[in-house]
Amino acid sequence: TGKEDVSKQLGDEFDHKKPALEQAFWSPEIKSYAFALKQDNQRYDEATVLTTVPMWFGLAEPDHAEQTITTLAGEDHQTDWGMRIISNRSNVYDGSGYHYGSVWPLFTGWASVGEYRYHREFPAYTNLRSNALLGLDGSLGHFTEVLSGDYSQSFATSSPHQIWSAAMVISPILRGMFGLQTDAEKHEITLAPHVPADWTSFAINHVRLADTIADFKYSKTADSITLEVTRNGSGDCWLQFSPAFSLRTHVLGVQVNGKQAAFKMQANSSDQHMNLRVPLSEGSTRLVFRMKDDFGLSLTNQLPDLGGASRGLRVTNESWDAGRTQLTLDASGLAGARYEMGIWNASQISSVDGASVSKSGKLEITMPPGPADSYVQQRIVLHFARP
Repeated sequence: TGKEDVSKQLGDEFDHKKPALEQAFWSPEIKSYAFALKQDNQRYDEATVLTTVPMWFGLAEPDHAEQTITTLAGEDHQTDWGMRIISNRSNVYDGSGYHYGSVWPLFTGWASVGEYRYHREFPAYTNLRSNALLGLDGSLGHFTEVLSGDYSQSFATSSPHQIWSAAMVISPILRGMFGLQTDAEKHEITLAPHVPADWTSFAINHVRLADTIADFKYSKTADSITLEVTRNGSGDCWLQFSPAFSLRTHVLGVQVNGKQAAFKMQANSSDQHMNLRVPLSEGSTRLVFRMKDDFGLSLTNQLPDLGGASRGLRVTNESWDAGRTQLTLDASGLAGARYEMGIWNASQISSVDGASVSKSGKLEITMPPGPADSYVQQRIVLHFARP
């Protein structure tokens, strides 16, 4: 602040060194960032949750981050209670090893924030819930340090309440799912939520920016979103609101305090975000968004019983066709098991391959047969009428 020469020097150094991350650690052979560099400076080609740390800070190249997240979203990395350090298919995996396959809520939280940064809502929300539910499992409000990679059970040597485990519930909620950030230099609050499709409301209170305190109240219907902001305090304050929408959704217009406002949409491979920057005056500001063809799926995971193995559904990848008339999901689950996903605006679906829509409006998935207690793959294709 106030030292432009230092700022420029550091900016130039960052731009010069950033490509080294891709050059040193990206592995096209395993379609993931590598675990480490060996003594001969060659990659140790092992996929690991630890590579989500640069994703937290947005440093990873988007396509490489996408491929890494797809790898890490598989059942060999992601358990029902969090992220293994390495895959249980690795030659060096040990589910009881502190650094060779165990599940740390710390790393699970890193993964969740990184996955939200790169718009991968399904694995991100699963990891968020896996951490949050630990506080309701066993001694209430306590978040253990480390768990087995094979069973939903903490180690006897684990700290029963680890502060960084508890922090990795808060950060994935605020920094990840809600995309909440403050910038005192720009006098700006950013809210970029990736909330589950079936959430129709949420509220965030007492967001502080210098002398400003802001409260946010969000609500959604099939064809509109409303954000009400109450601001107290003096000085300039701006809101950068960038909610996630399905790639199929058409945003028709935005009103700020009853007046039409200009906005831009920015799409990526998984969703699209609105870019809207508005000043927040003292008192209330009301934003209303009108839309059509809004659509979404939701997946709600649970912890297994104490000592149980993973049984939950994984959605490892999702992709839309160019016309937004077909959504393909790659999923994995226990052989022969049945799963449900929530659907927002189920009437838009014309047909489904690899699953079905129930009378209650749920997506019902029956996994193919296979060996008992083994995970198998299923591809699901949802077809829609043209927008």
